[in-house]
Amino acid sequence: MTVKTRKGLTQLLQAIDEKSRAMLWHLWWHRHAGISELRELIDAASDFEVLYRLKEVINEQALRLWGRPVVSFEQARIDPLSGQKVMFSWWFLDEENVPISDGNKPLIDLFNEGDGISIIAQVPTSVDPAHYKFFFKNGILKVGLEKRKSNGTGEGEKKEGR
Repeated sequence: MTVKTRKGLTQLLQAIDEKSRAMLWHLWWHRHAGISELRELIDAASDFEVLYRLKEVINEQALRLWGRPVVSFEQARIDPLSGQKVMFSWWFLDEENVPISDGNKPLIDLFNEGDGISIIAQVPTSVDPAHYKFFFKNGILKVGLEKRKSNGTGEGEKKEGR
């Protein structure tokens, strides 16, 4: 993947509106989704709104930035992780080769989902999910992450990160 493409995902996410971004994140996370699932996700008025966002917003911006679409409709496809045949779904293309950000700063996104807020954040792979700490005070949620840093002996030493 080229440097232009590495920067492209961050640029793509910044170039599209919140509902389209929510759909793209959902497809990246789940690999595929049906149109009704995406319609419910963004509380769209119709399937046509979802189709418009997929084709004219997300893929149009991806074509402009990368020269290729980032989502595709498939009548039938085998999900490589589950081995199951998935019918009539939209798929995130080339998910294993798309970095979340260009590495200069972690990517974070917030979605107001009516009854809650979803936070999607890139964290280093050196962070052990068992060591997440959550703090809430005065309307602010703080997430603490404990990183492991090699001390040269092969053993990890704990280092607090936020």
